[in-house]
Amino acid sequence: MKKLYTTLAGIAFFIVFIMVPGLVQADVFMKQKQHTDAFEMMGQTQPANDIIQTIWISKDKMRTDNEQQSVIVRIDKGVMYFIDHAQKIYNEMPMDFSKAFSEEDMDDEEKAQFNKFTQGMMKMEITITQTDEKKKINKWNCRKYIQNVEMFMGPMVSEIWATQDLKMDEDLQTQFLTGMMASMPGMQDSIKKAEQEMRKIKGVPVLTSVTTTVMNKTMKSSQELLEFKEGKAPKGIFDLPAGYKKRSM
Repeated sequence: MKKLYTTLAGIAFFIVFIMVPGLVQADVFMKQKQHTDAFEMMGQTQPANDIIQTIWISKDKMRTDNEQQSVIVRIDKGVMYFIDHAQKIYNEMPMDFSKAFSEEDMDDEEKAQFNKFTQGMMKMEITITQTDEKKKINKWNCRKYIQNVEMFMGPMVSEIWATQDLKMDEDLQTQFLTGMMASMPGMQDSIKKAEQEMRKIKGVPVLTSVTTTVMNKTMKSSQELLEFKEGKAPKGIFDLPAGYKKRSM
């Protein structure tokens, strides 16, 4: 079961990323502070965690870095890379999750759970509601939005404070979102509705608080924008680092 849970953890990261709106414009750099409350899952207790994360985004690529790992999303290649710098290894996961494992990689129980996951993805629904609440966070004027995501793992509710003080390219944002969702099993029919919902959020998220319920357990996390700038992404930043070895999922 361990390799299946590893895959689902990666998929969960992917879902959270595509549900965060307003992040895409050619060559954008952001620095964020991320906090996760302590939680217990499958008998394992995870302590509270705080990290600083940097993000580079271009038209069809994204890279996130923190002190624990790097993640590279390559829509142009249809793959995601999870990089462990301490061990100089990486995992490769296809964005079409149905190709993440071949039949011989999973036992009967794993196949059943993976099939349940892909079928559940088809039922994922996103709803975004704009509120009249406004306040200044750090140096940006923000408006509050509520985002509800219903998926088979459980509901995910986000309180998003976004600013229009920072300008984004909505067409590139939508192209990135739909390009990622089109690779997900069963999501093709949901793209248009998701697009319409995501466009309700105007500007760049400054503070996002997320409450996720999985297996009747509640997890809370937050992301706060510290820095935002446009610029040319460093050469080769969306490529795998030289000398790193691929590890099987």
